[in-house]
Amino acid sequence: MVLVRDGEVLGLLTLSSIVRGAFQNAHLGYWIDHTLQGAGIMTAAVAAATRIAKDNLELHRIEATTLAHNTASQRVLEKNGFERYGTAPAYLRIAGSWQDHRMFQRIL
Repeated sequence: MVLVRDGEVLGLLTLSSIVRGAFQNAHLGYWIDHTLQGAGIMTAAVAAATRIAKDNLELHRIEATTLAHNTASQRVLEKNGFERYGTAPAYLRIAGSWQDHRMFQRIL
């Protein structure tokens, strides 16, 4: 999903790594322009993506990860019914260093 206003891209949301069969799972990723953080836009976009995942894609589960210190992103997930289920040490290399991530899931 591309979030656009007046022809300008404000953010992006993806459901990727979709696995069918016994798993029926996807990974959720997103970003939004820093000037729009806290406005509820991404919370609404994640809600829409969750509905699509359940109703159109017939998925069972969505997972997402956030940087350990990204409490704003964690709040977006929590507002959408995602539960934290663990921490992944040194999960992704960001800004030149391997950084820990919080892991979240939502059973649909």
